[in-house]
Amino acid sequence: MTNIDINSSSLRPVLNAIFDSQMVMVAFAVVLFYFLKDRQALRYSLLCLIFFVNGYLTHELVRELDSGKVYRYIYWAAADILFIAIVAYWALKDKMYMWQSIICQLVVIPAPLLQLFRLVDRHLMDLSYSGYLYKTILPLVNYATVFLCFAPLIYVIGRKAKGSPPSQTNQDLG
Repeated sequence: MTNIDINSSSLRPVLNAIFDSQMVMVAFAVVLFYFLKDRQALRYSLLCLIFFVNGYLTHELVRELDSGKVYRYIYWAAADILFIAIVAYWALKDKMYMWQSIICQLVVIPAPLLQLFRLVDRHLMDLSYSGYLYKTILPLVNYATVFLCFAPLIYVIGRKAKGSPPSQTNQDLG
């Protein structure tokens, strides 16, 4: 039987991800929408979970491999753009709520822009204008993305409170 060192550097990202509040909330949303059988909300929550897990597991690796401190910003911006593209595509194919997709795109679009601004500002021009923006806007974008997982639940509760039946089509949600 082998002993596992909980403090090892290879397990640290996994443990951080498991106990992170955002990860817990997204995982809760996945379970919740699975049991509520809301496929569109479940799909968005699963996508968020996949991207959060990817971020946690690759963060340290990307930082280690990027000795010039340039490519990490391109990698993270590309990941954000891929996330936005998937959300937009799913909305067009009625695999996600259109209203949720639009809000998500508006919420997430500052992230890749800020990553690229940070690259130019700090590492190519050796300035420091992006410091405070980077440390405040990115966490807000992440939390807004997480809270958006629960927007369909709030919508359904609001519809039930008004007495109208909840609908599952994008046409009725607009």
